[in-house]
Order: sequence, then C-alpha cells, then structure tokens
Amino acid sequence: MKALTRKITRTAITLILVLLAFIAIFRAWVFYTESPWTRDARFTADVVAIAPDVSGLITDVKVHDNQLVKKDQVLFTIDQPRYQKALEQAQADVAYFQALAGEKRREAGRRNSLGTQAMSREEIEQSNNVLQTVLHQLAKSEATRDLAQLDMERTIIRAPAEGWVTNLNVYTGEFITRGSTAVALVKRGTFYILAYMEETKLDGIRPGYRVQITPLGSNRVLRGTVDSISAGVTNASSTRDTKGMATVDSNLEWVRLAQRVPVRIHLDEQEANLYPAGTTATVVVTGDKDRDTDHDSVFIKFMHRLREFG
Repeated sequence: MKALTRKITRTAITLILVLLAFIAIFRAWVFYTESPWTRDARFTADVVAIAPDVSGLITDVKVHDNQLVKKDQVLFTIDQPRYQKALEQAQADVAYFQALAGEKRREAGRRNSLGTQAMSREEIEQSNNVLQTVLHQLAKSEATRDLAQLDMERTIIRAPAEGWVTNLNVYTGEFITRGSTAVALVKRGTFYILAYMEETKLDGIRPGYRVQITPLGSNRVLRGTVDSISAGVTNASSTRDTKGMATVDSNLEWVRLAQRVPVRIHLDEQEANLYPAGTTATVVVTGDKDRDTDHDSVFIKFMHRLREFG
C-alpha cells in the first residue's frame, strides 16, 4: 500500500512539473509571438555633423577624440593669418571709398548750389551720378568687409552644444575644405531609443505606454516611455520616391517578413554615453504607467539571452 502511495505521489509530482514546464513554455511562446517587444532596438542621440564654413590649413586642434566639451568651446582653428589679411584689405577698401564718397558729396553739393547759372546741367548731373556710383561702391566694399569679418570669426570652430566629440578627423597642418565634415558631436542629454517593431505588434503600442529596455550584454533594465510611432517607412518593393522616409531592411530576402516600424522611446534617465548611440538593446512595451513593474523581468532576460545566442 505504501509503495503504491509513493508511486502515485511521484507520478503526481512528475505530472505537476511537466504541467508547470508546459505552462512556462506556453507563456514564453505567447510572449515571444504576440507581446509588443523587439530585440532590434538601438540607442540613438542627436548628432551634429560639424563642418567648417571656410577653407584653409588647420593651425591648431584644441580637443581630442571622445572628449566631453562645453557649448562654444573651441574645437580647432583654420588659417587665421590669411583671413585676417583679407579682413584688413576689406577695411582699407571701405576707408578709401568713405573718403572718396565724402569728396564727391562735397563736389556735388557745390555744383548743385551754384546751379545752371555757373555751369551746365550736364556737369551737375554728371557730378551727382559720380556720387551715386561711389556710394554703391562704398556699400559693396562694406558688404565685402562684413563677409571678411564673418569668415574671420568662422576660422574658429566652436562646439554648437554640450556633448561628446567623436570621430575626430582633423590634424594640425592639413588642409580642410569648406563644408567637409570634420567631426561629429553627440549632444548631451539627447539619448533615446529607436525600437524597430513588427507591424503585427503595433496594436499593443501607444504613446505614453511604459517600456523596459535591456542593453545587449547587460542585465540592467532601463525604463522609458513610448514617445511616438513613425508615420511612414520606405516600401522596398516600390519604385516611387521615398521622400526621405526611414528605411528598415528585411533580414531575409527570400521570405515575406512583417514590416518593421521605428518607435521612438523617451528614456526616463539619461545614461550619458554609457550606452553609445548605435548600440543595441531589447525593448518590451509593458503597457500603461500603472503596469510599470518587474513582472515580466524573467521573460525579458529570457529573450535577451535568445538574442545573445542567436
């Protein structure tokens, strides 16, 4: 009798364990296939491509790669002596035409006051025309001086915002052309997540929904909120102009996959550059704010491990 009881107990325990395993596997499968989550998410930030507005030799580089800089901090300078000479020449031209305009103004004033009784109307009109020509030349020289002053100011390349200098590609002594990108600046405090969600899961995503983010290679879970869903993506099979919309490539070309749509996620806390822009993460949309708990953390870690192994 005792042996039969032990056998029934062992069988019951085995059945319960099998049932629990089945429930766990089923829940994981439902989570994997139906829940709004993705392993295709990336940290992103606002990046400013810094390019000089003047050409010339780089005379001094004040920063190093990946350095945190303040707004208006000097990054590098370009051929200031050349642009200083151009400014001085433009200032000299302005001074010359100012003096010439004063002389022609006095001359025209005298002839206008004397009138046609002392000289012909043609001479008077010619004097006035010469004055107008000199005034136009003066205005042109002043504009040239202002441009030279602007070029001189722009020989000093400054950081447009606080952030990290990255991909620094300038060196003292080399020539740089106007408009060529010299360095990228990742703006501080602008990090966010772009999660590429399958179109079949968009029904479970709304602006304001809470999100859990697990960076690749980390067990730390970050928090965020769905900010917006992209209004359009590129249709790869269409020959029409995409007009600058986001392009999300399919992983497999030989099978029809659900289109992925970028979802922008606001981070609750800025992690500086701990997770650089471009690095990947797993994202799970947990729902409304009152559901922002750790009840899905086990499954988040499970899906994260799936990403690591495949």
